Amino acid sequence: MDIQIKSIKHNFILNNIRLFLNLLIPMIVFPYVSRVLGPEGLGKVEFANSVVAYFVLFTSLGIPTYGIREIARTRDNKEHYSTIVYELSSILAVTCVIGYVLYFGLIYFIPNFRSELYLFFVVAPSIFFTDFSYDWFFQGIENQSYITKRYIFVKIIQITLILLLVKESSQYILYGGILIGINGCATIFNIIHLRKYLVRITVKSLNYKRHLKPIFAIFASAIAVSIYTNVDVTMVGLMVGDEAVGLYVTPNRIVRILIQCITVLGSVMIPRLENFLANNKQDEYYALLNKSLGYTLIFCVPIFFGVQIVATDLILLFAGPEFESAILSLRLLSPILLFIPMAHFVGLQILYPHRMEYKYTIAVTVAAVMNIVFNYFAIQKWQQNGAIVGTGVAELVGLIIQVLFGRKFIKKTELVSWNTGKIILAGFVMFGMLTGLNRIITISSITVNLLFDVGVGIVVYGGSLVVLREKVILSLFSRKK
Repeated sequence: MDIQIKSIKHNFILNNIRLFLNLLIPMIVFPYVSRVLGPEGLGKVEFANSVVAYFVLFTSLGIPTYGIREIARTRDNKEHYSTIVYELSSILAVTCVIGYVLYFGLIYFIPNFRSELYLFFVVAPSIFFTDFSYDWFFQGIENQSYITKRYIFVKIIQITLILLLVKESSQYILYGGILIGINGCATIFNIIHLRKYLVRITVKSLNYKRHLKPIFAIFASAIAVSIYTNVDVTMVGLMVGDEAVGLYVTPNRIVRILIQCITVLGSVMIPRLENFLANNKQDEYYALLNKSLGYTLIFCVPIFFGVQIVATDLILLFAGPEFESAILSLRLLSPILLFIPMAHFVGLQILYPHRMEYKYTIAVTVAAVMNIVFNYFAIQKWQQNGAIVGTGVAELVGLIIQVLFGRKFIKKTELVSWNTGKIILAGFVMFGMLTGLNRIITISSITVNLLFDVGVGIVVYGGSLVVLREKVILSLFSRKK
């Protein structure tokens, strides 16, 4: 099958469809699951998934990120990208076997894990399903049509099974099994579809060694990045308990969904940016890079301010009164809505394409070590909120170091400009307006109040950008004309 590269607009629309579903599905499923399972049941599943995530991290060796880059650079040559797929698959097969040996040894010999042995057996297939999902291949060739169709299909199955089968708090193992089973379906579809793109390659022509140095550099950074997303859950679970894990993952899940909203366009652009650099198209690269920066700032600034305003409504709507303690946690976690998208921009769109993955590794490793040390002391004092503050500090440190490493290329972008100042100013205007209106107007319905704040916020923020004549907004109007 020949690779047909669609426009960025086409890929962006399909990504937004998945993003919309990614927002809609938790609004349907998470409130239901959090009420049925409660903080403890939900915490057990999240804790087991966080442990499995460590093994996925080890067995994947950074290949998901590395694979996108290499496939994007070679997608014009079927033999070259087929060779890469076979070579990376062979490496994954070896690490996957080693990972399972270590995993089953861990859950059997450590008492804390053995007490939930059935749950850990149920989530175990996630290691294989994640390693051999080949999402990195389809992202590298920018096949957003297939990814979107597959996503919609498996998510419909997931929602249906959860709503029909999970009825009691004791069914947390069933809930975990449904999540893993759906991942398995997606992986099977990917493997079947992947075969259409590949040509036969002789074993003698494979060269595994050429990938080892870059994937180990990326693997080291992936270990550090995973600390932000997994070690918090693990440390809170071990040091405080399952209920605290449930209170932590609720705001974390909300914020991670919002981060996906912000980084969606940047994710679409990564393969194209890689391809531009591979073909020495510097002008096209920086033009696309500035476009990505503009959209990142346009979204991350108002969402950060907005979460401060609607934190109470979001927690009560998504999780219920039982999770009221997580309202403060959500506000404390919200700064990463700024830090992570900007780190995504600098790290994945500047450092990685310029083959500076080792510098990215240094940045996230320093931040990761700081996160662990901070968590150790802060969790004991502030429980789940200590882990949340630690995550924010670590993300900020990692971003600052990345900016220092990439400053040579960042100088060629519009990051430090009056246009960026306009976006930040518009965010403050929106925040001030909503704060004042909420003191004057009282709405009893949580849903109506949330919709009111979001609607007014969009109008005020968008209007402020128009008045300030922000570049991205002006370009949209000029295109319309």
